[in-house]
Amino acid sequence: MPTRGWFEDDWRATVTRARPWPVVLVHGTTVSNGDWLELGAQLRRQGWAVFAPAYGTRATNHVADNAEEVAAYCRQVLHATGAEQLVMVGHSQGGLVARACQVFHDIPVKHLVCLATPNHGTSLGGMLSTRVTNERRATQMTQLIDRFFGPAGMDQIADSEFLQRLNSHPETLPGTSYTCIATKTDSTVVPAESCFLKGAQCMWVQDFFPVAMVLHEQMPYDKRVRSLVVGDIEQLRKLT
Repeated sequence: MPTRGWFEDDWRATVTRARPWPVVLVHGTTVSNGDWLELGAQLRRQGWAVFAPAYGTRATNHVADNAEEVAAYCRQVLHATGAEQLVMVGHSQGGLVARACQVFHDIPVKHLVCLATPNHGTSLGGMLSTRVTNERRATQMTQLIDRFFGPAGMDQIADSEFLQRLNSHPETLPGTSYTCIATKTDSTVVPAESCFLKGAQCMWVQDFFPVAMVLHEQMPYDKRVRSLVVGDIEQLRKLT
């Protein structure tokens, strides 16, 4: 997969009274934290301390292993900034990783934004929508998923062992607010409604931009999606 560059962490960043939570951006499968170049810069201009881990061999390791790695990173962010809670934004698998950090590793999350996250899983065909154009047998598709997405691929298929374990817990936890943003033109997370969590604020990109053709992989850096994410995070200031 082509990379969009690299998002550099600035470990000198500090939180403020107006924005007391660091923002951790968690990328999806087979890509890099370069997906956050535009959103990260935009949030920094607004005054947020922003961090974005690179993890899990481009997030192709098992999602549980990725969550353990990102949880350790989150503890370093909390230590470096002196903050008590985080804001997390996760694209695709990144949203699952963020949820797992909270559920399995006790990372204190103030607010979580899921962008096109397969919270209830996607289909075999969805994972391979950009790579196969004709019907394949399930065994062949599984082999292709393993090849392109590594162990993380099958972990994101509906009813996977990982998703069953994650979703055996409440979908939203007390003390954390959640926003789920999905696009109706997502052909990777099928059905796209998989992103939505009970108890979360759930929205379609097309609720605000009716004719937008935003693909799954474009969600982290599409200008329209970024405006929704920044607006959502900025609203947290009204709650302090």
